[in-house]
This record gives sequence, C-alpha cells and structure tokens, in this order.
Amino acid sequence: MLEVLTDPGGFFEKMIKEEIDLKRPYAIIGTLSLLILINAFILMRELMGNLLEDIPTIAQLIVITFGLIAIMVSGMAGWLIIGGIFYALSYPLAGKGYFTRVLEFVAYGFLPMVVSSAISLVLITCMCLFTDFSINDPQAIEQAMLKTPYVIAANAISIIMVLWSANIWVFAMVHSRDLNVQNALITVGIPIGLYLIYMLHILYQALG
Repeated sequence: MLEVLTDPGGFFEKMIKEEIDLKRPYAIIGTLSLLILINAFILMRELMGNLLEDIPTIAQLIVITFGLIAIMVSGMAGWLIIGGIFYALSYPLAGKGYFTRVLEFVAYGFLPMVVSSAISLVLITCMCLFTDFSINDPQAIEQAMLKTPYVIAANAISIIMVLWSANIWVFAMVHSRDLNVQNALITVGIPIGLYLIYMLHILYQALG
C-alpha cells in the first residue's frame, strides 16, 4: 500500500485491474479521523476550561461531546466531498468509471495527511505545554495560537502534505476515471489550488 506514496501511477495501474475493495480506504480514513479527533481533544481540553468556566459542567460536557463527534465525522465527510468534487469535475472532461472506484482511489491520497496529522499531534501537544491560554477572549486565544511556532510549523507541513496528496490524486483520477494527465490535473488542480490559496493565506497571516 505504501507504494502509492512513491509510485502512485504504478500503484493505481495495478489496482484498476482488481475488484473494488473499500476495506483499506476505510482503514485510512478511520485512522485519519482518529488522529484529527485526538488533536481536537487535546486542544479542547486545554482551551475549553477557560472559555467555558462560567458554564455548568453538564453543559460543558455536551458542548465538548458534540464538538468531538462533529470532528470525528469530518474525516468521512471530507473523503466523500472530495471524491464527489473530483467525480463531478471529471464528468465534462470525458471521465468514465464508477463513483465507488473514485472513492476507493481517492482514499489513498489521504495517506500523506495521516502523516501530517501525526506530526501535528506532536506539535499541538508541545504548544499546549508551552503556551499560556489563561485569557478568556476566544479571538485573542485564536490569534495567539495561530502565531505560535508549533502551529506555523504544522500549517507549513500540511501545505507540503496536501501537495503530496494532490500528486497521488492526479494519478488516482487518471486510472479511476480514465482521464489523460492534463484533464486529471485540471480535475484535481481546481479545488486543491483554491484550498492551497486559503492555507497560504492563513500561513501568511500567522507570519505577518
């Protein structure tokens, strides 16, 4: 499976000859969702104590629980949304093939993000250990957090990993939708390009 990180073209060329199998994609997305959840839990545990200190404990638990559930679901939702966008964009470019196959192949593109989330877990833990979040102003906390070297490093790594994911997704679309490389680049480049602009804007603000 790790071959997809270094030779996505060869990997998907072999995979397209096999039956659609979503077991490994579910494992990839599940792992990513779990890492996102752990990252969010560490942050919420650190921040919510100050922001929700005037709210009854039961209400705090409800807010945190629903927040964590929403974050956990976001991994699966992101997979479906990205797969759906790629499928839709490839349609006018003469894309052929099943949506299920697109989902299967797109899931492998999340592997670099699993690495990114694991690194972020270390950086976020360090940030929580060495950053003062004792203020009660959510906006001030957000600004302080974004400007920490830990979050800046995490965002920079995320940008690199998104580019790595985009490379995998190009070959995923070449083989799952029978596109040429140019059309696959268009399919992947439009949404990922917009997302990268947003990420670079966030990084610029943090550095400014």
